[in-house]
Amino acid sequence: MAIRIITDSAADFDREVAKRRKIDIVSLSVQFGSASFLDGKNLTTEVFYKLLKEGKENPKTAQPSPADFLTLFEEAKAAGDQVVVVSLSGALSGTLQSASIAKDMCEYEPIYIVDSRSATAGMQILVNYACKLRDSGLPAQDIAAQLEQLRGKIRIFAMVDTLEYLRRGGRLSALQAGIGTVTKLKPTITVRDGAVAVVGKAFGTAAAVKTLLKLMEEHPVDDAYPSYFLYTDDRGTEELLLPKLRELGKLPHRLHYCAVGPTIGTHVGPGGLGIGAVRSDEL
Repeated sequence: MAIRIITDSAADFDREVAKRRKIDIVSLSVQFGSASFLDGKNLTTEVFYKLLKEGKENPKTAQPSPADFLTLFEEAKAAGDQVVVVSLSGALSGTLQSASIAKDMCEYEPIYIVDSRSATAGMQILVNYACKLRDSGLPAQDIAAQLEQLRGKIRIFAMVDTLEYLRRGGRLSALQAGIGTVTKLKPTITVRDGAVAVVGKAFGTAAAVKTLLKLMEEHPVDDAYPSYFLYTDDRGTEELLLPKLRELGKLPHRLHYCAVGPTIGTHVGPGGLGIGAVRSDEL
């Protein structure tokens, strides 16, 4: 009996890495006008941001159908395998609901669905930890319980160029997004209790980076887990943040890079950067 780890494309996994770690990925869809794409399958991150910045169509995202999960669940059932699913936050998408419906349709008990209450690198942290626990021999039910304990310690802080994309996608109200209409105002966002929240606002990129540095000082990183530098369309934005974290002695020791893909990029837009990590209990 094996344990299958399943997540969705909002985790922004490199597909080759996912394959090596035996992680199955269910894709959300992204639609530009009449053209529909599957995140990570026939739409790359580079092409997505090119289409987004051209501005001809405002993209929309859609959750996978229950059938997309059911196919994988039925395969696991036939093999007698256990399943752990780590989904995009239920407060941000119906993906969790689709997985739950598929479980009911499958009528197979050893499927454990975990609401990440996060997105992108936050999901990667949970999925990678699930793989580690799986490889150590822990049963699926215990893996799911461990993930539910860890998820509350995950922190994502990011600077976005504008809140307009979050407003368009309904992740923020027009009132919440209103602060982003001021010229050069750079908001800082987080994922709190599974939903997007604004935690800072600063005039200009330099001031916004200072906000991120302050948040990192307030939420020290637990280096027992990997951390991620998040970026949307330009990895070069690392030069705005990482050298300053190094100067402060706050640069995570196990730092990786995570390109924010189409599913989340639709809502945050280009020009974003941030950090995803596990908060240390040593405060």
